Amino acid sequence: MVETSEDRVVAGRRISVVVHETGGEDVVLFCHGFLGSLTGPQRAFVRAARRLAEHGVSSLRFDQYGSGGSAGEHEESSFTDWCVTTAALLDTELERGRRVVLFGQSMGASAAVVVSSQRPGLRGLVAWVPDPNTDPLDVGPDDLLEEAGQLVRGRFWLEAREADVAACLRRVACPAYVVQCTGDALVDEANRHAIATAARDHHVVDTWAGLPHSAWTHQQTEEIVRRSVAFVLAAIGRPLAEGSSTQATRQG
Repeated sequence: MVETSEDRVVAGRRISVVVHETGGEDVVLFCHGFLGSLTGPQRAFVRAARRLAEHGVSSLRFDQYGSGGSAGEHEESSFTDWCVTTAALLDTELERGRRVVLFGQSMGASAAVVVSSQRPGLRGLVAWVPDPNTDPLDVGPDDLLEEAGQLVRGRFWLEAREADVAACLRRVACPAYVVQCTGDALVDEANRHAIATAARDHHVVDTWAGLPHSAWTHQQTEEIVRRSVAFVLAAIGRPLAEGSSTQATRQG
């Protein structure tokens, strides 16, 4: 596996990318969450990408425009931009003839759900704590908000709500593995219910009692990564190596 960092111009904007290239036909695209970066929470995306590489699966982790090392400022981006960037990266891999899985966290998971509903050729979807944003919003598209020291325009949340993530999940034709946490202060019970009821028979909703949105312990992160990697390998039809510690399990 060769791991490289590079800049790419995607949808007319410069973004930072880390590629884990194994030379195989399978690739996973990692989509970080709101205020996050390409490492994922607790560097979980790095762990998952390197573990997948051990099984011959390539990965691409990227910073959305205005996030991490990419160009721009956070308030210049929007949820629609996130979906456009994700779809553009996905289409590039599909055009190369690769089998693709989308893997997102929080609002990156929401964007991955939206894009997955539009791309029937996907092999799988992993969505950690997606937020369907069903709550009513009293904000204008150009209103400037501050969250955790970062600025964001109201249009980000208005577009996310308009996208109707739960309805998009119902249209996702590929296998999906969804992680939800009952202690999630950002995705409340009503929003978790919207996701759970939208899931179809070929989707797995893995509910973790008491866990917060993404600030998981090392052991909890390790287990969620392990289950997610096992799901990806099953979705692309790669058998686990004999004696592998990665095995598919379900909870809830």
